[in-house]
Amino acid sequence: MPPLHTLSPDPDKRVLVTGAGGFIGGHLCRTLTASGVSCVALHRHPPPEPTTCRWVKGDLLDPDGLRQIVCAIRPDYVYHLAAATSVTRGFQTADQMIRTNIQGTVNLLQALENIPYRRFVHTGSAEEYGAGTAPFRETDPLLPVSPYSASKAAATLFCQMMYRTMGTPIVILRPFLVYGPGQPPDRLIPQAIRAALADDEFPMTSGKQTREFTYIDDLIDGYLRAAVAPDIDGQIVNLGTGKSYPILQVVQLIKTLTQSRMTLQVGALPDRPGEIMDFRCDNEKARTLLGWTPVTPLETGLEKTIAWYRLQTQKNAIP
Repeated sequence: MPPLHTLSPDPDKRVLVTGAGGFIGGHLCRTLTASGVSCVALHRHPPPEPTTCRWVKGDLLDPDGLRQIVCAIRPDYVYHLAAATSVTRGFQTADQMIRTNIQGTVNLLQALENIPYRRFVHTGSAEEYGAGTAPFRETDPLLPVSPYSASKAAATLFCQMMYRTMGTPIVILRPFLVYGPGQPPDRLIPQAIRAALADDEFPMTSGKQTREFTYIDDLIDGYLRAAVAPDIDGQIVNLGTGKSYPILQVVQLIKTLTQSRMTLQVGALPDRPGEIMDFRCDNEKARTLLGWTPVTPLETGLEKTIAWYRLQTQKNAIP
């Protein structure tokens, strides 16, 4: 298929992004505005720094307020990234996951009911595959292992129902592990980089788990393509490299790239209950339907991310 064009510059083409204050949402908004697209960022809190996006304060759990916002904006495209993202096992996070990830998604779709938008790009999660067998394919059964993954699976099913029953133009993306500059510090790669730059100790599990890592710029390219690719409404599409690495190997690579004296305390932490040992996707649908291919090798992406953290260290601005 010929290469797909992403959203073209057009100040009259309105794009609504929920979860714009998050890692992926922030990168997406910056890319959209840099491309000349009119982007409205919905978030409960004001932006932490000046931005070219138009920020609108809103809450997915406020249906009336949400409807007013949506009717005022009348978006042509909607990127739904807002979510509660804790992968903690157990019931302590269940209520939050149900409210934000399921009810929040339902509220947004209801608010958009009378808006003739062109596509709703919903952010699912690779965690929906849970205890399945890798490589994960979009046709695999959903086997969630946490309240988060169960809530995301439920939201996916609701979106599919909307497409089947009402013809709603929805596409569901399932990003696999993503990394890059500005990622929250509670994730593996930022934790390892910070420890490496400080020549600190780094307690970790056995590191035998395999994970795939997608650089943020590649992921954003997939998001942009998903808004405009033809004939994909109702589809679920994995966004991942399809190539996995043992966690220990990734942490050791970070240590090497930073020339760090970091001490790896392998086995100091237990594996999580229900830990998934092999986690990678089949990305054939993304290649076929979106014309999307991740192009950033892991080492290159890590070098870019490390460079960003070095700069933040110099500025004394590490998050």
